[in-house]
Amino acid sequence: MVDETRPLRSVDDLAPGDHACCFYETEAERQAVLVPFLRQGLERGHKVSCIVDADTVEAAQARLRGIGIDVEACVARGQMVIRTSDDAYIENGVFDPDAMITFLRAETAQALAGGYEALSITGEMSWVLRPLPGSERLIEYEAKLNEFFPGSKCRGLCQYDWRAFGPALVMDVLSTHPIAAVGAAAYDNYYYVSPATFLGHHLSAAQMGHWMKHLAQRKPRGEPLPRKLERRMRVQNLYALTFRELTVLGLVAAGMSDTQIATSLHISTLTASKHVAHIRNKLGAASRTEASMRALREGLVE
Repeated sequence: MVDETRPLRSVDDLAPGDHACCFYETEAERQAVLVPFLRQGLERGHKVSCIVDADTVEAAQARLRGIGIDVEACVARGQMVIRTSDDAYIENGVFDPDAMITFLRAETAQALAGGYEALSITGEMSWVLRPLPGSERLIEYEAKLNEFFPGSKCRGLCQYDWRAFGPALVMDVLSTHPIAAVGAAAYDNYYYVSPATFLGHHLSAAQMGHWMKHLAQRKPRGEPLPRKLERRMRVQNLYALTFRELTVLGLVAAGMSDTQIATSLHISTLTASKHVAHIRNKLGAASRTEASMRALREGLVE
């Protein structure tokens, strides 16, 4: 867990128990985060696990050799493992968040039993963009990781190419990582929402309240919060819309079909349809058009 008294200036500062995400637009930006994370893990006596997806195992090994890491020696003594996303995340063709966390517990225990100080693990998250069973549970997994990492001897870095992920999913990713890295800098993430809140039934209200609290801390004393934001928060609370439902409502108002919504949010069409049905029920709307008009009228979407 992030110690809010400990300023983070680089990825080197990540310690066992930390759960971070990194966002990048170029390979150079990704390497600026990944290289120090892996190098520091090896130098600190951690076992290092690297999960590749867009990369191949061979390409990842070549990059590490290029920065002076003796990959063969690290692999031979068991200090480094490089595996594909299919081997790590997709067991029997299905992604299961709970099974993945069980895997992380076992990997951490194995590292400690092998005499290593901790486990440093990092993975490319682009695998979730493929239509794989269970991939719609990504954010559930990221939230549950925040129950696993604190107090553990494991530190994790989730890699996201934000050119490939939609803005709604990026916001969910931000909400589930206590630390966010951009370039080589790491920041305590005030958009982070605790797993108990994130996995609850009234996420949007809690999330908006959380963000408003931090916004209030940063505004000049005595200056009122923008009325538009206050009104949106009140309306969201009134209808008990979750953050995901608010996102779906915006896409409905934009004229998207359930299939288009599913593609945009990387969820199944059935899940999208269920979200739309729940939204209509909460708004008391007889149709998608009525739900869209109410959302626009009351400022839930723009």
